[in-house]
Amino acid sequence: MRPAEPIYRLPPFTVEATYVALAETVDWGLSLFKVPEQWKRTKGDGVRVAVLDTGIELDHPDLREAIDKAKDFTRSRIGVVDRQGHGTHVAGTIGARKNEQGVVGVAPECRLLIGKVLGDDGSGTDESVAEGIAWAVEEGAQLISMSLGSPYPSQAIYRAIQRALQQQRFVVCAAGNDGRPNSVNYPARWEETVAVGAVDKEGKLARFSSQGEELDICAPGENVLSTFVGGGYAKLSGTSMATPFVSGVVTLMLAKHEKIGGRTPVNNQQQLLDHLRATATDAGATGRDPQYGYGLINPEKLLADESVAPPVVPQLEIGPLVVNGVPGTLVFVPS
Repeated sequence: MRPAEPIYRLPPFTVEATYVALAETVDWGLSLFKVPEQWKRTKGDGVRVAVLDTGIELDHPDLREAIDKAKDFTRSRIGVVDRQGHGTHVAGTIGARKNEQGVVGVAPECRLLIGKVLGDDGSGTDESVAEGIAWAVEEGAQLISMSLGSPYPSQAIYRAIQRALQQQRFVVCAAGNDGRPNSVNYPARWEETVAVGAVDKEGKLARFSSQGEELDICAPGENVLSTFVGGGYAKLSGTSMATPFVSGVVTLMLAKHEKIGGRTPVNNQQQLLDHLRATATDAGATGRDPQYGYGLINPEKLLADESVAPPVVPQLEIGPLVVNGVPGTLVFVPS
């Protein structure tokens, strides 16, 4: 029976291992998907990313310099503090600093806005999620990343997402960890969002990744190393881990486009979806399929130099010309 008020929860995730301290580590997903090579172009400098989750460990050494603002929408007695560890892990995948310790996020120079929309037990109301989305827009988030879900739609959240999209913000959501066909959760189930599934180190669909026609793209989501509570680090598995990877890559793309523009415009959600689909590495059945969507995210293609606007070619005007009685001008264009 459907509840009167939709409850949004963390997709079930697995803590594979925890670590107290690490020398600076680039996780397998970043290496396999050639993210460090993209840092020659940009590290996401200045792009504001909202992480709507279970809060964050504010003084984590890999995150404290990345956080612009944090706000609690759950009325928790401990405020924005992350009791679950999930929000801290997600935030690290996006923006952990390159500081010679711990881990490095996909976009290590982005700015983070942290909205605690899921309480200390990992659940939240549609009201708290919708308020978090509205706050993120007000605070100037260019991208909103949500690793949460529910089998039930919420009109409050849908309206909040629509308002965000109308203001040209981008929304990336976890597909869910139900691991069966036709199981993509909301808000990822809405066609307007970027719905993210998870793959393992072999590029194969993770056993837990939700499947469905709504799926758009897949990214690393198994045994992902990132920041965790207690100032430490952990390996977690879930589409929750794949979602911030996609958010981080999109952040790199947005930062690059802000600096030098691009032949392919990415000014709204539909253009982002089109760009992700056009550059994805096909996986599974040819073309779009319910297991992989359009395939695996491809940071190299998404940020490729050929997307840069071509230089203006100088033209040399020679003079007037008449051809078959039609006046015109002879113009020489260098090859």
